[in-house]
Amino acid sequence: MFESFNVPGLYIAVQAVLALAASWTSRQVGERTLTGTVIDSGDGVTHVIPVAEGYVIGSCIKHIPIAGRDITYFTQQLLREREVGIPPEQSLETAKAVKERFSYVCPDLVKEFSKYDTDGTKWIKQYTGINAISKKEFTIDVGYERFLGPEIFFHPEFANPDFTQPISEVVDEVIQNCPIDVRRPLYKVTEYYLLCTSTPSGHGVVHPCSQSFISPKQLFLVTLYM
Repeated sequence: MFESFNVPGLYIAVQAVLALAASWTSRQVGERTLTGTVIDSGDGVTHVIPVAEGYVIGSCIKHIPIAGRDITYFTQQLLREREVGIPPEQSLETAKAVKERFSYVCPDLVKEFSKYDTDGTKWIKQYTGINAISKKEFTIDVGYERFLGPEIFFHPEFANPDFTQPISEVVDEVIQNCPIDVRRPLYKVTEYYLLCTSTPSGHGVVHPCSQSFISPKQLFLVTLYM
């Protein structure tokens, strides 16, 4: 196969390490590092992966049952509760489109509700779809769903009553399970990277990872590809 396609070279690497390397484009030379905590979230499961100097600490990897699919289902549930006039057979597809186009992670849940309540016209978006059966257009307003969907990473009990540990606590637990000599560098990293490898949406947003163990300056950088 390599001969057929004239492949000049091949390099195989762990995705978590490549994610940290990709962050170098936005860092000063002296700040570039291959040490950090990578949160790799796909369609059905999310992995928290500690990396020290380019080496994955495999024994400390932890996974949680919250991922892109859960955000879609939770968004679908929120839209159904509002009864916004979505054709039943297209509710899942509509929820997925809303998630990919409009979702973002908010820094403060209470303040975000206040923003929508005081100036809804600025923050509420509209989604237009086409009924697969009648071929007629339908339009819905997208409000709280924009930020409540991704919020299940930080309040998983919203979507899964059997799992209540927020992603910030999972990250803390993973780092605490690492060898003691790498814990400080892992905590010292200014940003944690969330890679979601489901369907792309491309929204770059921030969220405080955990004010209880990480300083407010250390934000949870999220690139949603769910």
